[in-house]
Amino acid sequence: MPKTEPGGTRRILLVEDHPVERAYLQNVLLALGFRRVAGLGSSIEAVTALARQFYDVVISDIVTGEGDGTRLPNELRRLVDAGRLKSMPPIIWISSLSDELLQSHVRLALQAGCPSAQALSKPVSRTAMQQAIKTALRSLDEDDAESPRPRSLRRDVIEAALGHALITGQGMSVVLQPQMSLSTGRVLAAEALSRWDHPELGAIPASDFVPAAHRLGLDRTLFCRVTDRVLEVLQRMHAEDIAVPIAINASASTLCSRDLPGLLEQRVAQAGLPARLVKVELTEDEPVTDWLALSSALNLLRVRGFELAMDDFGAGIASMRLFSAMPFTELKIDRDFIVHMHREPASRAVVAAAIEMGRVLGRRVVAEGVEHERDVELLRELGCDMAQGYGISVPLEADAFIEFCRSH
Repeated sequence: MPKTEPGGTRRILLVEDHPVERAYLQNVLLALGFRRVAGLGSSIEAVTALARQFYDVVISDIVTGEGDGTRLPNELRRLVDAGRLKSMPPIIWISSLSDELLQSHVRLALQAGCPSAQALSKPVSRTAMQQAIKTALRSLDEDDAESPRPRSLRRDVIEAALGHALITGQGMSVVLQPQMSLSTGRVLAAEALSRWDHPELGAIPASDFVPAAHRLGLDRTLFCRVTDRVLEVLQRMHAEDIAVPIAINASASTLCSRDLPGLLEQRVAQAGLPARLVKVELTEDEPVTDWLALSSALNLLRVRGFELAMDDFGAGIASMRLFSAMPFTELKIDRDFIVHMHREPASRAVVAAAIEMGRVLGRRVVAEGVEHERDVELLRELGCDMAQGYGISVPLEADAFIEFCRSH
């Protein structure tokens, strides 16, 4: 029997606080061939159960008795990070809430790291449940194919090898993704993206090794490694009179290092480059704990001529406060809003508002995650300055990037 087909070996956790509805859904799952189904009445009970026993799929109502189902993805993420849960399970939401709220919860689960997330409106039919579980199990199979080791072991291997890789540069590389003007079609900037090819695990996604660097206190080491490579590329481009700034991602903790602005200025000067060709891009992958230190660092970098970009605008709760309080020259709209702006009025409104805010404040706006021509057309209609994504260009090695700049 294929792994993606329902069967008695799969464990399903059902979270529904109404006994009648829970019994109905358990019968549906039984009819679909699932014999190992645990039915619970709250997300609090679900978190406790998942800490003790792994389940292949979690099916949960959004509003549950003693605990709000909305908190479930975040609580599961905490279990994974603490090593008490080997990996995030796929989630199937079931609810009578509006489609807009259902899709919002789907995005919430995906952002937390679930391999897949879906939403079914009540009453749930047998056919809809069957298709949803099939999709959920397929995501597990794909995840297993990409990472044959258990996630806990994979994490240990990554953390054990990352420090050596960053210090020696072994397996580490940088690719560059162009950012194009939506009015002229010219390349105006680029973002440097880290890559790591592990000798045993193969290509490690940045979504795995960047958080690992943060856990190990290696954020700054990663930043310096990427900076050195970016300066090499900029020197080549400068020699050919190609003036395209390149953004380097930096966490708040990296930027709060007291000597970082001076160190960056020194390295750029030693490379014989103007500071305006290096853009520092603040990521929102960790909360800001020292606003004063961050403000001091960003202001100092700006005074010394560096451009400053704010990544993933709109994704974090501190976005508005950060952008209004710090001397950013550019904001980048989170890709999630770009992906959903065609079919979700709320996402389109966020995109339009961000573009208008950038216009009023005199700051450039970059749309991330642009995949299709219709994305370009709508963003151009809304007045967006620049776009970045696979619809513009895939991330390129240095030689290919320089050639792309020559032709654009």
